[in-house]
Amino acid sequence: MVINPFNKFETFGIIANREKRKKIARTIFEHMLALSEQSIGIPNSETENFTTAVDTILAHESIRSLCKQQDPSLIEKITIDILDFINNTKKTINKTADPFVKEQELKDIFKNSNKEKFQDDWKVVKRFIFDTYDSKKIDTSFYEKEFKNSIDKNNSEGITSHSFESILEHFIEKWSALILEKQAKWEQEIIELERRRFCNSLFEQIEELEKLQEILEPFTNEISRLWDLSKGKWQNVNFDILNRYAELLKKDKALQDLAEMLGRMRQTEKELEEKSFSTIDIQQQWKLEYASKADLIGIKESDDLSSLLPTETALLADETMQFIFFKKFAEKKLQTFEYQANILSNKEDKNKKKDQDEDEQGPFIICVDTSGSMHGTAETVSKTLCFAILKIAIRDNRKCFLISYSTQLMTLNLTDFKTSIDKLIEFLSMSFNGCTDATPAMQEALNLLETDDFRKADIIMLSDFIMPDFELPIQLQILKAKEKKTQFHSLVIGTIQNPTTIKDFDNNWLYDTNNPNSMLTLVKNLKTF
Repeated sequence: MVINPFNKFETFGIIANREKRKKIARTIFEHMLALSEQSIGIPNSETENFTTAVDTILAHESIRSLCKQQDPSLIEKITIDILDFINNTKKTINKTADPFVKEQELKDIFKNSNKEKFQDDWKVVKRFIFDTYDSKKIDTSFYEKEFKNSIDKNNSEGITSHSFESILEHFIEKWSALILEKQAKWEQEIIELERRRFCNSLFEQIEELEKLQEILEPFTNEISRLWDLSKGKWQNVNFDILNRYAELLKKDKALQDLAEMLGRMRQTEKELEEKSFSTIDIQQQWKLEYASKADLIGIKESDDLSSLLPTETALLADETMQFIFFKKFAEKKLQTFEYQANILSNKEDKNKKKDQDEDEQGPFIICVDTSGSMHGTAETVSKTLCFAILKIAIRDNRKCFLISYSTQLMTLNLTDFKTSIDKLIEFLSMSFNGCTDATPAMQEALNLLETDDFRKADIIMLSDFIMPDFELPIQLQILKAKEKKTQFHSLVIGTIQNPTTIKDFDNNWLYDTNNPNSMLTLVKNLKTF
């Protein structure tokens, strides 16, 4: 489910009111989605001075480049990051001491001045205004003259002046506007400072995202999945090992093809079922429809007033007989015409529809032999194939569980790539050693089939299969799982496997480490399977 940035900003934002917050969020999101080159079009009064900052962020080429990928999930994540910037910056402004508090207090005191104490108040205010503002913005000599004329009723010049209160109100409005202008400029400076910090972090994240796209090329079908990962948590992770196996996949396309075909096994089964359904024959047959007035076949008793016989309607003409009519109507014993019609209808065998809603591709459970006998080429092949299968699982949004076994068992739930990347690297970096004991691994895989997340899984075992047979209880559990449509695949690496062990698997493929072309042969054989 995708995130709704509008609701998120509506609930915790401190800027503006709720509806304005939703409008800001929606406008930013839609602006990026539409790749608009215009301003976001929201007045500064509504965004509380953030319009210019947001426009600057959205105009940056790196943001526009990401938006060109038209990934709504990614755009939502960027929208939320911008909303977080707005919200956090507003909190910073609110926490920062207002440098104009004393001036506001002085203004408020002077606002309540009267003619009696005006001269004392004016001396202080006049000096402050003169020292603070240019005379072009607020001319103290002009107001001093106006104040004097309003107070001096017998001014020698005979000038008709405005009232003291109106001049004071005008002066206060002028002064207030100047304070608001300074406050807006002060806030804009903080916003710009925070915007630069945010952009430095944001654009660094975009650069890291581009690196991740290159490093984790197999996993970038949905770039939004890597957005959170690019915020820096991954920077202490050694991606060299991932690069190595990504390069191996590029060089050996047959391994990638093998993983792709393993991933399509269950999907192929579903397509066959749907094809079978599409070939069902629809048979036509005649069906009796008694409600239709096509053919008159007789007379019956009912309460159908539209089919009354004339003799029954005659009862209503006589007041003394009307009660008989109503009695017969209540008992559904009125004489009525009976009709029927034959209509052509379609009939199909509904039993053939039972597989129509079969689940789509299931999860993967991969069992990897990490014993000492797998050291060398076999180790490289198994790790690379695991890497390729995980790529498919992430691409197709399928759950994936890795079980590595030798003397001991290690399990890795690789469903969420963001949280499992460290574990994947740990597995790819480990050395193969110890003895082979596949029974605990197969038991763990069978146990997973009993869970909701993996009950539809396919099990893939990679090994040289130099091991004893599975015990009878394990073999019986495998048979039971097959009845529930779980498929068991084995990739045999080497040529001296135990033939009775691999009989428990549905599909067995051989990779000969002594034959450099064996993987290509394996894939060709698999394509004809």
